Amino acid sequence: MATNCDFSRSSLLSEQYQHDMELIAVALQEENQDERDERLGLVARSWALTSACFHSQLETSDVASYTPVALVRP
Repeated sequence: MATNCDFSRSSLLSEQYQHDMELIAVALQEENQDERDERLGLVARSWALTSACFHSQLETSDVASYTPVALVRP
């Protein structure tokens, strides 16, 4: 079950991501093609890792929150 804190954290992460992407876009405009390709590769890899970690934490917190309920069976 999501709480206001979860939505707030998600909103902050979204804002930070948007800010970071704007900085990257500006930097990309100033780079040559080789530098641009390298940076785009780094962003793609880091985003995939960030997403995997975020989803893993969500799954872990879901399991932890349901565990006490499973232990209270009659």
